[in-house]
Amino acid sequence: MAKIKKSEKHIHSVPGAKKNEKKYQWAIPAILIITFLAYLPVFNAGFVSWDDGEYVYENLNLKNSDLKSLLVTPMQGNWHPLTMLSLWFNYLLSGENAFSYHLLNLIFHLVNCYFVFRLAMLLSYRNVVIAFTTAILFGIHPMHVESVAWVSERKDVLYSLFFLAGLISYTKYADTSSRKEYLLTILFFILSLLSKPSAVIFPVALFSIDLLRKRKPTVKLFAEKLPFFVLALIVGILTFIAQREAGSFGKINFETTDKILYGFYGIMMYFIQMIAPVNLSVFYPFPPVNQSLPVEYYLAPFFFVALALAFYYSLKRSRVIAFGIFFYLINLLLVLQFFPVGSAVIAQRYTYIPYIGLFYIIGWIIDRFTKGNSSMAWRIIFPVVLVLTVLTWMQASVWHSSATLWDHAIKTHPSTKAYAIRAMFLRKEKNYDLALEYFDKAIKSDPKDWELYSNLGNVYLDLKKPELAMINYRKALAIKPDFHSALDNIGVQFAMLGQFDSAMKYSTLAINAKPDYKPAYSNRALTLMELKRYEEAIKDWEKVLQYEPGEMDIYNLIGSCYQAMGKYEESVAAITKAINAINDPSFYLNRAISYNALKNTDAAKQDALKAKQNGVAIPADLAKSLGIE
Repeated sequence: MAKIKKSEKHIHSVPGAKKNEKKYQWAIPAILIITFLAYLPVFNAGFVSWDDGEYVYENLNLKNSDLKSLLVTPMQGNWHPLTMLSLWFNYLLSGENAFSYHLLNLIFHLVNCYFVFRLAMLLSYRNVVIAFTTAILFGIHPMHVESVAWVSERKDVLYSLFFLAGLISYTKYADTSSRKEYLLTILFFILSLLSKPSAVIFPVALFSIDLLRKRKPTVKLFAEKLPFFVLALIVGILTFIAQREAGSFGKINFETTDKILYGFYGIMMYFIQMIAPVNLSVFYPFPPVNQSLPVEYYLAPFFFVALALAFYYSLKRSRVIAFGIFFYLINLLLVLQFFPVGSAVIAQRYTYIPYIGLFYIIGWIIDRFTKGNSSMAWRIIFPVVLVLTVLTWMQASVWHSSATLWDHAIKTHPSTKAYAIRAMFLRKEKNYDLALEYFDKAIKSDPKDWELYSNLGNVYLDLKKPELAMINYRKALAIKPDFHSALDNIGVQFAMLGQFDSAMKYSTLAINAKPDYKPAYSNRALTLMELKRYEEAIKDWEKVLQYEPGEMDIYNLIGSCYQAMGKYEESVAAITKAINAINDPSFYLNRAISYNALKNTDAAKQDALKAKQNGVAIPADLAKSLGIE
């Protein structure tokens, strides 16, 4: 108990600390209100064509409320059940309307702002200038917009919530040796891990607090971290396996020297973007392979040396700068591309937690410069807050739609990915000329990307230019012979030409290349129906239903297969399933044909009349046999 009293005395030893804190009770409301206003544009935003489909509106586990599968199935190589549970909650609230998703993301961000303020107050022994500066910069910095405005980054704001709560409880533990706070730290760490595997860095981040508190590196200091490292190791191994199976380690093999420079470049660029958050982009591509790296990559190691020197000299004086730099670097460690993952060299969302260390240094510098004069400090902070609020508003507006997001990316950092994704949306909008132009630019940027040729072929298919479509599909296969999408598309081309044996061959090759590729089963089933191989077609349709159980119209096609085989009772049963889910008048006509074959004239006539009343033409022979004029 004596130890706790000593620590409490130390916390409150700053003259006027309690009075100062009470005087500035407006700080938290001000932080929350300003941050909320900066993010108002997100309420008009929708989903974007970057992971949102896989996470939400195309996620069958979410839409079917299959909680077991939702919670245990990795998403893009990551297992984060709490994040998926929160998205399920949103789906119950608003389905495929993005409003509630953006609202909850922003609520989590506001809670995180509050936690950053509380953490900074603890670390600074209730210095409001430091705490306010740290929290307001965290709340309204444009580099954080990606984590908040992107629905799929729910995992970022959610894991950070528990991560910050854990840092707060650990700081209290470091100051008081409270067993309760230690156990709370473990609990928050587990919840953070269940929200995003990136939380594995948490136990290392704890050492930054030990550094600031000048805790001696004893056996006890390391032993208390052991449970955290064990949990981190387990989740780290599981994530590595899942990422490897998901193919998250990219297509490109980089030179070892380049990998080292990529990491240092990230450290430098994130620092620069903190100071000058302009011309931001949703995607920052790696430099072109087999070309000399830009000069800034070679300057980056020298920047790191400068940070290291600042860290070293800070250790001898005030440890605040050392703490901030250490916190920044440690929390960046896993996302620096020393071991390239994905296709982006840096990403804004990776700064969400790391920047707290740098923001804390800024708050400390302002407090030192103004010598604790809060009025003078506010005059320094206010213009910065005003500029950042405007920039964040503008950056949040970029996330309005897929079109605004990728148009902005093309404007600020044109890349293969930006051109390709925008081109796919232009195709959906039937703006084929511009889609062709953008695909051409993407291919010129990366002529070895087989997916680009396949997608370009799809545009030519829409334009009814099958020869050009086939040329591009074959270009894709020349680079990657087992590319399932191109194989299946060639099969579709042959089917359209009436060459069903060739269509069968390519659809089967697509399925062999990717056994869970639903479109290939669907296309092969249609081809099998043309070849009158109905039993095989039914098996393929059932495979489609296995992957897409919500596509109930497939039961009508299965019913048509049974009908062609003369199995009318099975046909009626299948078509009835389709009708119960989708009230399509053409399904009634199809069932009427099977009822008529079963001599169930009343049921056949009733279905035929329903179809006719809804504008479906009844075949003359069927109308005559049922007595329908």
